Amino acid sequence: MRSIVIMLTMFIAVGTSCKAKKAAKSSATTTTTTTTTTVQTSTPGTSDSAGAITNTTASGANQGAHAGKVSHKYRASGCETVIIIQPSEGTEEITLIPKDKLNKDIDVDGQTITFDYHPLKMPQPAGCSVGLPAEITNITKLK
Repeated sequence: MRSIVIMLTMFIAVGTSCKAKKAAKSSATTTTTTTTTTVQTSTPGTSDSAGAITNTTASGANQGAHAGKVSHKYRASGCETVIIIQPSEGTEEITLIPKDKLNKDIDVDGQTITFDYHPLKMPQPAGCSVGLPAEITNITKLK
């Protein structure tokens, strides 16, 4: 009986020490993510009553930090509009699924834009098997 109590105590001690280490790693990851998010978001755009994101002017500090192309290549599967950030050296292509509809003058297949984005922790919309849901702000059309 005494050996069972000792073994049970050891299992509890080992179990709680492992959980504490995992929590510390999670905390460090959250700090890194918060820092990255702060860098990625600058001046938010505005939206109209229908929820569409309005275009902002391209003037110095207001220009978005990321460049990408609007695409409708997943429209057949039910995913209306995506924004594809082309890869640069050492990065992969990023596909973003805008949370809100884009303005009609921006939501054109192949339109190049600059923007800021904030990744969202939400499930992908129905029909979208590729991409990361994101809040898109500070959109500017490029020619």
